[in-house]
Amino acid sequence: MPNQKNSPGEVQQAILQGAVTREYRADAERIIQALNGLRSTEIMSYLQYMQHQYMAVSLLSPGLKTEFQAHATQELDHANRLADRVQQLGGVPVYDPKEISSKAANAGVVPEQGATLAEMVVEDLMLERQQIEVYSGLIREIGDGDLVTRHVLLGILAETEKHASELADYLKRTSDK
Repeated sequence: MPNQKNSPGEVQQAILQGAVTREYRADAERIIQALNGLRSTEIMSYLQYMQHQYMAVSLLSPGLKTEFQAHATQELDHANRLADRVQQLGGVPVYDPKEISSKAANAGVVPEQGATLAEMVVEDLMLERQQIEVYSGLIREIGDGDLVTRHVLLGILAETEKHASELADYLKRTSDK
């Protein structure tokens, strides 16, 4: 397996460290912990959107039921992208439901169920805004210490801001009536 340039020890080190090289400047354990916390909030967001999708009466707002479903799918995609990055950094993505619930609650994310469509949209908007703040803070903290994680987080942040904007637009339209 080793070639002329690499000693067996260097090859073994590369196998153990995977994507984390000498140029990696962040604290991988801290990043893994933060990503698992974010993963937990994304899973809880998924559950909240799905519950809202189930409860939305499509006759009152046919497009909203579809939007809840679309946002739920994107939240689950965010959770999966975070899990992929955790694994690339040598960690284990959080998967235990109790741990997910605990980590999400520690970040202030607890699924809610409003009685009306407007209440559900407000709950989702506030959740998205909270995630925007957490993502923005972590992106700033990472700086250029972990370029790939920063890129992943920036992509998720852009989608989360789009969700917040769509939800706010819906509430603006319905309050004008």
